[in-house]
Amino acid sequence: MAGVYFYVPRNKLEDIVDCGLKLSEWYDREISLPGLQNNKKVIKALLNPRDNEERLKDPAYQCLRLEVDLENCKVGDSDLYQTGLREPALMEYYKSSLIPLKDYCFGIFRSPEVLVVSSILPERIEVMGKTLDIPILFENSAALYLNNILEKHEEAWNDSGNHLLYTYFLYLESQGKAVRFENREKNKTIFFYKDSREYIVLQQPEGELPLAGSSLSKTGRFE
Repeated sequence: MAGVYFYVPRNKLEDIVDCGLKLSEWYDREISLPGLQNNKKVIKALLNPRDNEERLKDPAYQCLRLEVDLENCKVGDSDLYQTGLREPALMEYYKSSLIPLKDYCFGIFRSPEVLVVSSILPERIEVMGKTLDIPILFENSAALYLNNILEKHEEAWNDSGNHLLYTYFLYLESQGKAVRFENREKNKTIFFYKDSREYIVLQQPEGELPLAGSSLSKTGRFE
C-alpha cells in the first residue's frame, strides 16, 4: 500500500468519510491502460499535496490521504497528457510511458498524476490537517524534477551550471537586457546587465550545449 493525495470539496467531506470515494462518481477520465482490456475509469490523485497549490490554499477544498494498492495504480506525466489532448502522437507516448506506482521514482515527471482504477473504501481515507500531518520528503514534484535535471547536467558536464547560465545570458542578450564581451584567448565571456555595473564571468562552452530529458537519476521509490 502507498499514500497518495486527493482534494475534495468540503461540502462533500462527510459523505466521503462515511461512504468512501466511488470510482463512478469521482473518476477523472476513461483511458486505455497497458495490460488491461477496454477503457478504465481512473481517479487522478497526487504524489504530493503541494503539487496542486491552488487547491491547497483554497478553503473550499480538503486534502485527503488515500491508501492505495501499488499493483493497481500507474503514474503518468500530467503535462504530457494535457498536451496530448491536442496532439494525438503525444497521447500515445503518454500511454506508453505510464509507470506502475510500485516502480515510480520520485522526480521522473514534473507533474506526476497517479491513476487509481478502483473505488477507495472509507477505512483507507484519512482527512489531512492544516500541517498535512505526515512529513513530506520534498517541496513538490516540480521542484524535485528540476533539481534532478540540474543534477543530471552537473554529472554530465561537471561545470557547476556554467552551460545553463551561459545559455540564460544569451537569452537576456537577445532581449536587450545584457551586453556581452568575449575574451577568446581565455575562453571567457563577461556579461553585463544592461545599464548596470553588475556582471558575470562565464566559461565559453565547447561543442554543443547539453540537452536534458526525463530519464533522470533515481531519487526515491515506493517499496
